[in-house]
Amino acid sequence: KISIIKEAMQYHDASSLKGAPLNALQAVGGAEIAAIVGGMLEASERDMPILVDGFIVTTAAMVACQMDPLVTRVLLFATQSTEKGQAIALDIIREISTTNGIPAPGKPALNMNLRMGEGSGCLLAVPMVRSACAIVSELATLGEVLGLEML
Repeated sequence: KISIIKEAMQYHDASSLKGAPLNALQAVGGAEIAAIVGGMLEASERDMPILVDGFIVTTAAMVACQMDPLVTRVLLFATQSTEKGQAIALDIIREISTTNGIPAPGKPALNMNLRMGEGSGCLLAVPMVRSACAIVSELATLGEVLGLEML
């Protein structure tokens, strides 16, 4: 894999891709990553949360954030990948959010050394996300539980 990327970077002149996420996506991204990036940009415009699972999707999220820093505000990371590149992409995403005054996305919810793909970590994270939403939106306050009127 590394040799293929090196060849592609030489062919496309790596210096012309730095700081130009759309150019990088066109040169070495692939149709599937381009589709994911497009979906993330659209989801962000609609204020829809995005559950990100694994290295490839985190890479797409990084490109989407480079294209539009507001994407960082809707990202929820499901799993920590065993791929070293994911940690680099996560750091770049956090840097983009901080530079633009946007709260940084949280760390991946799960770390189970998964390498299965197919969104398996995402499926495991969905019940956690649903539970967190229920707690935030439906949990009674102490005043409600005790029947106290709070000013």
